[in-house]
Amino acid sequence: MRLSMFVTVLLATFVAKAEVGFKNGNNITAVLSQGEITVHCQDSGMPGGPTFGAFRCQEEILLTGEYDYFVGPQGVKGDNVSLTATHEDGSQRTKSVGYDSEKGQSTKTINLWIATLLQRPLLNPGKNVVAYKISLDGKTTSSGQFVATVKDGGRKVCSRRGVYWSNNSSDCQSGNNMCWRYFQENNYCL
Repeated sequence: MRLSMFVTVLLATFVAKAEVGFKNGNNITAVLSQGEITVHCQDSGMPGGPTFGAFRCQEEILLTGEYDYFVGPQGVKGDNVSLTATHEDGSQRTKSVGYDSEKGQSTKTINLWIATLLQRPLLNPGKNVVAYKISLDGKTTSSGQFVATVKDGGRKVCSRRGVYWSNNSSDCQSGNNMCWRYFQENNYCL
């Protein structure tokens, strides 16, 4: 009887620890999507402006999504969670968001992968050791760590070439806006 109780407690502890991490999982696959587009721009009154552009579009995405919720251990009270990812190269990135004790997860999704001028992702390719600290009114109520691994899922190439028309001549100088549209329409070539 004692042994079965011990095993049950041990199993419950292991299951609770296994649940800590990202809602969509801690084993993540990154895929490089590629395709080609042609953009035709109508003359918008800019003399000498381009009227045609051809672009090779590419974007690396996570199959589970570039944003995800952090899920904490069961029964922990908190109003904030801080995540610090240590990447394989030793660099670190920290994100802090609100924490909902009732749901046992962050109140907002966390940027795992998108890099822009204003945003930096939490994760890098490879192994990421993510330390978490849940706090309530500034006092730590739980802490620990988990591993999030981003593996290379290879390259996907869209079979169709995108052709677009635009009234904005800048779309013929840079295909960024139309590349985004192209990938949305083609489900990132998946």
